[in-house]
Amino acid sequence: MSRLFPLGPFVLIGLLVGCTTAREPVGRKARSPDSLRAENARLQDKNRALRDSLQLRRDIETGQYYRELRILHDQINRLTYEVRQLRDGGMTVALLSVDTLFKSAGTTLSEGGTKRLRALARHLQSTYPNRTVRIEGHTDDTPLGDSLQERFPSNWELSAARATTVVRQLLDLTSLDRSQFVALGYGSTRPRASNDTARGRQRNRRVRVAVLPLPKDYSRPFETTW
Repeated sequence: MSRLFPLGPFVLIGLLVGCTTAREPVGRKARSPDSLRAENARLQDKNRALRDSLQLRRDIETGQYYRELRILHDQINRLTYEVRQLRDGGMTVALLSVDTLFKSAGTTLSEGGTKRLRALARHLQSTYPNRTVRIEGHTDDTPLGDSLQERFPSNWELSAARATTVVRQLLDLTSLDRSQFVALGYGSTRPRASNDTARGRQRNRRVRVAVLPLPKDYSRPFETTW
């Protein structure tokens, strides 16, 4: 006949410890939900990096990587060119000498100047119908004579008046919209040559006609095909 012995307090403690050990290994702490989420995010980032690396390798093997790189280089070159054009005031279409464009160094167009602007108007109309046209007036640093001082306080105002005269004439000779024209007067602030010689002063008395690049939406995704 078997006997039943009552369980002592030490036996009960041992059983409880054993059950606890089976549920949670000794020395390993339970991880919090925040820790698990952080680990999951890290593994997802690593997975994405591996996928990108595999995609890059496939693109290199198929030549797609080099095609896209060439497209990006072309985009950068075009942007650099257009930024340079905007910084320099556009692409020069014509440099017109004031001495042949106006009568007696004033603001009235000469017969030869009108003829020159008529040819320029045809060129702008056929080649740059959608561009912004920039007209700049420039002078040398010679102070204005008495007759001109009665109308213009300085070379600055004189250069602006000449630019607007050219704008009005080009508006009459083309179907371009008024909003496509910009007139500026620089006076003698941007000389092309030295004002110490007659030849240099003649070069500085000029009207510059330029066109600006067409506006573009550079937020669009880059093209990835030719």
